[in-house]
Amino acid sequence: MSAATGVATVFRRELATVARTPGYGVLAVGLFVAVGGLVAAGGGGATGFVPAVVDLLLPTEALVPLAAVVLGYRALLTDGASGELAVIRTYPVRVGEYVAGVLLARVVALVGVVGVPYAVVGVVVWLTAAPDTGIFATHSGIDSPVLYLRFLAFVLLFGAAYVSLAAAVSALASSRRSAIALGVLALLAGVLGGDLLLLRSLGAGAPASTIPGSLAVTPNGAFRGLVFEHVVGVAFAPAGGFVSTTRAVGALAGWTLVGAVASGVTLAYGRRVDAAVERVRRRVRD
Repeated sequence: MSAATGVATVFRRELATVARTPGYGVLAVGLFVAVGGLVAAGGGGATGFVPAVVDLLLPTEALVPLAAVVLGYRALLTDGASGELAVIRTYPVRVGEYVAGVLLARVVALVGVVGVPYAVVGVVVWLTAAPDTGIFATHSGIDSPVLYLRFLAFVLLFGAAYVSLAAAVSALASSRRSAIALGVLALLAGVLGGDLLLLRSLGAGAPASTIPGSLAVTPNGAFRGLVFEHVVGVAFAPAGGFVSTTRAVGALAGWTLVGAVASGVTLAYGRRVDAAVERVRRRVRD
């Protein structure tokens, strides 16, 4: 069996599992209600795409990671706990192929659970936004569906990083409770940790010129910088300079790769590590 065949087989199996899980449909509906409600309450949707993005930016930094963690925190745990992973390993499917197939299926689920609600909100804004607004009459800016499409692309790239990290959490967890606990910890660290470290470094005397580089290190910072650079900044500050695009995209791709590699290493060598730890415990007891 070739690597592509192994990945495709696991992908189809995992996608079928996702499709049979009604909770993900409920999650998509809930996210649509939350996103649509935020745009309606903020009033940006009645103005244009960029104001709608401004209304959504901060909530998105919490809602998308939350949805991604829900999609991924049991992705690799369930097969291991039920014994199905041991059966899968008897077939000519490598650990890397298994992890890749599972992650690809979860990313496709992310497109449905997160991408579709955001896309529908964008269509609503396109159909209902006023053609002329005071904001763009007093600023040399533009408003275009292309900017919202950029925002949607960044949202999916951002969510994919958290899906991968959540999958790594599921590989490390030994039970559903521990997976939930580790998932919440990873969510809090991702959403709040980067900003807290940035504020601490600035408080310690770090120059403000280091902000763009530091901002791109964390998933949330990279996502926020990309949105300011290529969506909001295009309309209000064409000069840009919010963040290095290459570094921000590389950071999101890097976190996705880190999660995938951590998942593969844990599944491949987790039992050996557990056995080594148990031997050390026995020696200490004796």
